Amino acid sequence: MSEINSEEDIHDEKMPLTSHLEELRKRLMISMAAILVAFLACWGFSQHIIELVSAPITPWVKNLQFDTLTDPFFTHVKASFYTAIFLTFPITLGQIWLFISPALYKKEKTVVWPFLFLSYPLFVGGALFFYFLVFPYAVEFFINFDKTLVPSLRVGDYLSFTVRLLFVFGFVFEMPLISLLLTRLGMITPEFLSGSRRYAIVIIFVAAAILTPPDVITQLMLAGPLAVLFEISIIVSRLARPRKKKE
Repeated sequence: MSEINSEEDIHDEKMPLTSHLEELRKRLMISMAAILVAFLACWGFSQHIIELVSAPITPWVKNLQFDTLTDPFFTHVKASFYTAIFLTFPITLGQIWLFISPALYKKEKTVVWPFLFLSYPLFVGGALFFYFLVFPYAVEFFINFDKTLVPSLRVGDYLSFTVRLLFVFGFVFEMPLISLLLTRLGMITPEFLSGSRRYAIVIIFVAAAILTPPDVITQLMLAGPLAVLFEISIIVSRLARPRKKKE
């Protein structure tokens, strides 16, 4: 029994609840401190961040507007805060890992490591995919849909709308990686994913309707890549399925 425990790297010592809460508090404090430092660093570049986010709409709307006195200030606060969260995402993942790793078996730790390394690049890739490939066409479509109307956009609403979709597309691109992780842990199989395809398509369109603004075009912009990523997840699951050892 002791050999099995040593092989699986099981820790029999149980931590009291107060120790778990103290450890959780420590990880949260480190994550929040990292976000705060990044926020202060981003504050000096908040104008450039807003200009970068506004770049896709600049050909049609030269200057975004505001209709309340506090809008300019809080727009810079939100721009700095969103950027800080985006930049410190790897630190947050690392703190989550340090909190849960003592409760994992050695085999499970080996499976989770690739997830940690690949998660942030995929997240950034999803955000860049939206910013460079999807968003410019969406902006052009909506602006030119009725040329008799003159665009007048509030800076706060535009920033929130854009950043929300950046984060949504970033997390959506994690789907194949999550499929890899769950397959390696034995929680799902490629047969299960293939058999659930019809239900997955329905869930994808419902999720797109919830996560995006209430218009069909934006929903299709998210549902389309989601459906493709689901098919990629099936392929990844087939490749990641552990091979059965010969007796």
